[in-house]
Amino acid sequence: MLQVKELTVHYGKALAVENVSLDVKEGEFVAVIGPNGAGKTTLFKTISSVIKPSSGEIYFEGKRIDTLPPHEVAKLGIAHCPERRRLAYRMTVMENLELGAYLRDDREGIAEDLNYVFELFPILKERKNQKAGTLSGGEQQMLAIGRALMANPRLLMMDEPSVGLAPLMKERIFEAIEEIKMERKVTILISEQDASLVLPMSDRAYVMETGKIKMEGRGKELMDNDYVKVTYLGL
Repeated sequence: MLQVKELTVHYGKALAVENVSLDVKEGEFVAVIGPNGAGKTTLFKTISSVIKPSSGEIYFEGKRIDTLPPHEVAKLGIAHCPERRRLAYRMTVMENLELGAYLRDDREGIAEDLNYVFELFPILKERKNQKAGTLSGGEQQMLAIGRALMANPRLLMMDEPSVGLAPLMKERIFEAIEEIKMERKVTILISEQDASLVLPMSDRAYVMETGKIKMEGRGKELMDNDYVKVTYLGL
């Protein structure tokens, strides 16, 4: 479904991502783990075409997308739930969810997806008329995921969904992600610093450090890897 081929990205003269290749097959749950500053967010922004690569190519369902503007990438069925949520904080919860569906015209499908989001995160229904900026960090993350789901994506990208959250809220968010994985059958690409949360549920995973892919494998295989155990799992 998604192919990233030898991707290199610069910020000015600074090298952020170097010669990165990865692929995501339809229906998979694929994780990219690594420390802060590893290049994960840059990689996701480049897939969404928010940032343009210095070299390399990105394909979605056989179509090259790194040359497209961001809204055209979104139209193809890629929804990006960004790091630090990036909500419209002065708008209400409901307005933020409606923004997620701005490319759609299937009213019945939009209503069904809204009901699903409210079932997944009941607190959002309770606070649908509340400004997004007044929500807690965990509630804002729920809203960011809900907004992405409102696009009815074929590929859902989530960048660091646990960042800045308390341990109990991290668990709640990942329980919801597990539900999405099982119920929606959507293909998921997720980046995460907390490997203990994401590796157990991953079909495959990549370890990214200093802008490069250090290793890859099945989620459970990487959990048994000595380097991953020491560096990311604290074992």
